[in-house]
Amino acid sequence: MKFLRKHLLLTRVLWTLALLTIFLIGQSIIIPGIDPAVAKAALKQQTYLQMMGVTIGSQLQVPTLFSLGLGPYMIGLIVWQAIIALDLDWVNRLTVNQTGYIQKVISLSLAFLQGIQMLGYLSPALVPVVFMNMTIPTEWVQFGVLMILIAGTMITIFMGNLNAEKGLGGISILILPGVLLGMPRMLQAGWQTLNYKLTVPHLITAGIVSLVVIVILVMLLQIELRIPLQRPLMEGSGSASYLPFKLLLAGAMPFMFSSTLFLVPRGLLASNAALRSNWFAQFIQSITNQTTVAGIINYGVIILLLTYGFGFITVQPLRLSKQMKENNEYILDVFPGHETTSYLMRCFWLMATLGGLCLAVIALIPLLLGLKWPGIANYTIYIGSLAILITLIQGMWEQIRALYSKEHYRVFD
Repeated sequence: MKFLRKHLLLTRVLWTLALLTIFLIGQSIIIPGIDPAVAKAALKQQTYLQMMGVTIGSQLQVPTLFSLGLGPYMIGLIVWQAIIALDLDWVNRLTVNQTGYIQKVISLSLAFLQGIQMLGYLSPALVPVVFMNMTIPTEWVQFGVLMILIAGTMITIFMGNLNAEKGLGGISILILPGVLLGMPRMLQAGWQTLNYKLTVPHLITAGIVSLVVIVILVMLLQIELRIPLQRPLMEGSGSASYLPFKLLLAGAMPFMFSSTLFLVPRGLLASNAALRSNWFAQFIQSITNQTTVAGIINYGVIILLLTYGFGFITVQPLRLSKQMKENNEYILDVFPGHETTSYLMRCFWLMATLGGLCLAVIALIPLLLGLKWPGIANYTIYIGSLAILITLIQGMWEQIRALYSKEHYRVFD
């Protein structure tokens, strides 16, 4: 124990490996009362669910203990961050404990809603459960499946928070196994209708594309706009600093949700025959079809809009301007108050637009090539998974470097 306390980096690695092992075991425990074969066939038809599963660490091929993964937590966190970005007074007055309770309630509510949605897809897969020579009614089986899904989600969130405290990579590390295991599937059948066989030439092509995309994304993640900042209350070199606005303000978040958001309207129409019989439904189907020019343009617009949305939540320029005023900080040649807010918003729109266009170009190139060579379009989904993987690894690597520097820091040689 003394050895582990001395070697903090090793201790955190062991904690992360232990929690990932438990998470993977939980994702292999099939929920009782479900026919796995029927459930797999039913869930496979929901393309947007499969894509969402890869991006948020869920296991939506077969219902298991940890099927919902971090989905409710991540969506709830986005909702809460959006509320915080509005800079409301009642939100600013909340304590840390109150904020934690609110986030847990939001996650629990979303887990309940997602569980209900899963039950709707799994209704044909429900089978009678016999306990002590008694057949449990279907309604009770449904309730039991729902409770298991919700409980699994809350356990996953607990493990993620535990990893944030004691391990590496924070709560998002639990997404890593799903992304790694799902990448081959995304490349092979990303859009379900465009199968891309993993032959040797295709794998070599995927390797080259992966290398090029990794280099491009790593470079884009390093680009930032540095706004000169003055801190009068600090002395020395600390009084003159800068405020960084990254080019990719939202990181990989637009990639994470673009495919799902793109396909959700199509999935809703497919589940309701009455909605498919009018001109508006045909229009929706045309702009959510990745094999049409209209669909490709719409996909690019979605990435750009998600960049604006997630970028605003991440940077929170309105809240940032208020904090600068409270801390007596100011930008060179810009008056505090309203002018600072306007200046930060202009910087935000500039960087968000440029970053969103960069992501859109990366995503749309495979779709455009797919118009001539079917199957190439799957690279859009694959690159999205790769972008998520890069941001996860980058965050974990920065934490490892910080811990390594801390362990080897010496005041005197």
